Amino acid sequence: MRKYVLILLLLLVGEIAEAQQLTRVYLIPGQGSDYRIYNNIQFDEQFDTIHIHYITPLPLESMTAYAKRLSVQIDTTTPFYIIGVSLGGMIACELTDIIKPEKVIIISSADNATEIPELYHFFSNYPLHAIIPSSVFKYSTFIMQPLYEPDRKLERSICNAMIWDKDGIFIKRATAMIVGWNRTAEANQGKNIIQIHGDLDHTIPIGNVKADYVIEGGSHMMTLTKGNEVTAIINTTLLK
Repeated sequence: MRKYVLILLLLLVGEIAEAQQLTRVYLIPGQGSDYRIYNNIQFDEQFDTIHIHYITPLPLESMTAYAKRLSVQIDTTTPFYIIGVSLGGMIACELTDIIKPEKVIIISSADNATEIPELYHFFSNYPLHAIIPSSVFKYSTFIMQPLYEPDRKLERSICNAMIWDKDGIFIKRATAMIVGWNRTAEANQGKNIIQIHGDLDHTIPIGNVKADYVIEGGSHMMTLTKGNEVTAIINTTLLK
């Protein structure tokens, strides 16, 4: 009798543990950032956040092929969500063709190639980026980011540290992936992709984007600089 009671208790404990299992949210950073881009986002306690870590893109690798290689970091045996910032949002959209997240949230990003700034389309026709040394890509980011997104001064030390820790080869090859990205808006139909964008984003101007949520005064760095506003939208969206 004691044996059966013990088995029953073990089964009960297992059911309780399963019921209390946190829902996984996978976080993908941007091209010039890393896990620290999410420092000011406060996720609801029912979510288990897991950072996706970038690997070096292969020469001439497409965004689709790269997303497939990143997908091995995601456990698809239980329901999960994906959040991506900038480049991470583009990759998150590609992942919806490979795995099946419950929902995807992209921040300061584009969900298809028509939302990419004209400069990238120029490079697709005139691939000058291919002959620029990778070291130039890295150090030009230090110069261009403050010019494009001046409010990053609010989190200057983190922004500088994230760029400093980036591999120049990664930045160059990631640029090539964006230049060659050919995802269409039709590819996102039925994928439950939610888009959050700032009205002062100069890297991916809001005029190109059909956002579900617009944050007033939000720049391309708003995940850091407007953490409270972004947090509120994320938690509301994930809990729906």
